[in-house]
Amino acid sequence: MASRSLGPGAALLRASRVFSVPPPLAPPADQINTAGNFSSDSATLPYPTHMSITTPASSLQKGDWGLKRSLPLRSTTKSSTPVIKVKAMDTWEHITEFASAGDHTLTLQKWQEMGVPITAPVTKARGSNFSTQASAGRSVFEDDLDTIHNEKNLGLQINAKRWKFKGPWLAGQTDGEFNQYVSKEVRSRKGEFREFLRTSLAQDMRRQQALQEGVDAKETPLPPVTEAELDKYIKELRRDVAGLNSQIRRFFDIAPVSSASFAGKNLDWLDATKNKQTEIADTYSSDSPYAIIGPPKTHPSAGLSYTRTASKLHNHPLFGPQRAPTIVDARIIQPQKSSVMGNTTPLLGVGGFVTNVPLQDNSFDVNASSRRTNTIGSTTAQLVPGVLKIEPGRPGGSKVWVEPLHAHVDTNGKVQLTVQKADVEAVAVKEGKTDKLEEMKPKTRAFSGSRAIGFYAGAKETVSSRIIDSKDKPIRGADAYGLL
Repeated sequence: MASRSLGPGAALLRASRVFSVPPPLAPPADQINTAGNFSSDSATLPYPTHMSITTPASSLQKGDWGLKRSLPLRSTTKSSTPVIKVKAMDTWEHITEFASAGDHTLTLQKWQEMGVPITAPVTKARGSNFSTQASAGRSVFEDDLDTIHNEKNLGLQINAKRWKFKGPWLAGQTDGEFNQYVSKEVRSRKGEFREFLRTSLAQDMRRQQALQEGVDAKETPLPPVTEAELDKYIKELRRDVAGLNSQIRRFFDIAPVSSASFAGKNLDWLDATKNKQTEIADTYSSDSPYAIIGPPKTHPSAGLSYTRTASKLHNHPLFGPQRAPTIVDARIIQPQKSSVMGNTTPLLGVGGFVTNVPLQDNSFDVNASSRRTNTIGSTTAQLVPGVLKIEPGRPGGSKVWVEPLHAHVDTNGKVQLTVQKADVEAVAVKEGKTDKLEEMKPKTRAFSGSRAIGFYAGAKETVSSRIIDSKDKPIRGADAYGLL
């Protein structure tokens, strides 16, 4: 009996050992242009660009990775992390170009072991210039944040909390990118925007009419809008900057921006009826967590974690449930004084990620070292060894125990991790030195005489707050769009 002939698609699937590999992501911008920057070919990128592929141990010994051809055993079986990334499935030389993907694979395993939740960025309160490092945002998996659907029935504030928009984030664009967006996407839709404003005016008129008559607005038909009424409405929008920008954002589905760009700015170029400079006092303020840093390019979790919170107890086999979660041994990868970089900001390496030292902890503050002995009746905060200068004689480098708190992914795909110094009791349990707990605790200093009653000039310690401010770019007006 003759065998049944296969179709072209079935024959392709039978002949191919892998159907498709997703295209690689674009490398980070700082890796493309490294002029004047320190770069390394072997350095781990901030995020993976290729898919990681693994194979069972039985297939690994045969060089079978499910690809078009087998891979050499010498370069794949000797690695402790047999995970590869395919750079080219079939080159002109008829070979499969691949490399090890163990860097990002191990980093993902370390992150999942730490159990750090991914949260939305924390925005500063209105009228405040301060932002605490330890304050955590909401989980990215909350219902109002973990969505990309633009619900027209909801308000602009609720829709602004989405992490994906059709339009760009204007505050992150250069002048050339903005001009290109206006010429290609905006000017061709000027007529559509005018009809959109006509519909918006008709809805406002229907709402006011229904309110006066005491009926439901949905049951009332839309009233007709004349050209004169529409022109008058557009002139009123020119004076209402917040309302005009809301209409533009709603029509083009543009990501929200911070209202800090409006504060103290002269916006006379938005007013077509006045020549004097006007200062906008009441502007639109977005509740979106991405208004300052911009929306992410992927899901805010970036696939690192799928937990909503870190509120869980670690059950120690000897001491039972612990108050503090599992602490991590962080490496001081950059001290404050470096022979190459000079005076820099100290950096820590935590689970394969680089993060800043805790801002509100004096044990990491190099500038507060001169004030440590002047604190009366308080606990002395000794400077962490290795933060000020490198310690070449310490095996493995300088390390310190920290507690990961939360993290978020910025618009460039980089993980911004927040940590704090580990509790002394947690360190004693981790190192098995609970019998020396009293020796590990910082001592309390008490002075006598004039220093004890507060007459000493340096008795009172002043902790300077760190101001975390953003450099927002001005929001372009309607005239810059060329719509009105």
